[in-house]
Amino acid sequence: MNFQLDSQLHLGYVTLRVKSLEKQRSFYQELFGLHLLEETQNQLVLSADNVHPLIVLQEGENVVQKPARTTGLYHLALLVPSREDLAYVINHLIEKGVRFDGASDHLFSEAFYLTDPEGNGVEIYRDRPRNEWPRSDNGELISASDPIDFQGIMSLHDSNRQWTGFPEGTILGHMHLHVSKLDDAGKFYLNRLGLEEITRFHESALFMSAGGYHHHIAVNVWQGSGASLPPENATGLLEYSLVLSSEEEYLKLLNHLSELNMTISHENKAFSIKDPNNVRMLFTW
Repeated sequence: MNFQLDSQLHLGYVTLRVKSLEKQRSFYQELFGLHLLEETQNQLVLSADNVHPLIVLQEGENVVQKPARTTGLYHLALLVPSREDLAYVINHLIEKGVRFDGASDHLFSEAFYLTDPEGNGVEIYRDRPRNEWPRSDNGELISASDPIDFQGIMSLHDSNRQWTGFPEGTILGHMHLHVSKLDDAGKFYLNRLGLEEITRFHESALFMSAGGYHHHIAVNVWQGSGASLPPENATGLLEYSLVLSSEEEYLKLLNHLSELNMTISHENKAFSIKDPNNVRMLFTW
């Protein structure tokens, strides 16, 4: 039997390397209203609930803008608790003059897309209840990119609700990455890490999860098959964390990856590996 990743896994936080800490602070802390958990000279740790890290901004030396047509972040996805919360956030961003790149109804979720000041994609979405997710006769999840019911969402906005930042309960719902080779990414995430394939899109994108979620991690080759990795000092995705449900699941994964002779870096109650495109994944419990 193939190894299966913890079905109760969820994502934790994402770390971005930035050129301008102040510009990105303005976007994520002041515009989005994320709360400051920690601050050092070159790093900000931001949270939606004042407890758990959600987005970490890390400034480095001689940082360059991530070149086009390279691997890395397509978007990080912030999952809000309800459709009412989605209306609350989107209304605020519209009032602040934010330009959206698009919006889609994916049948299992409703999502809006935008880009931060340094070119990192951000999705803001809400999930429909799982019992409403459409499935084919053989049980496979059906997805689409239909026009979003903007009026239906915005009709739920409560004009008396004062803006206090992203709603408590907002989490990192999934990560979507540009990769160099779809097959290599699939072998890593499915065959080695133990995620489940949910759907493929025209052999150019792959959506994967643990525990039947629509996707915790998606990968695509929309920057071109064989796209180069960005420079080590480029802006964009440095790492993201995955939280396992128990020490037992944590050790089970650690032992499995060790048996595969993967390169593992150990930290206090955490370990990390790198995917085929040099993105660091930090596992905790």
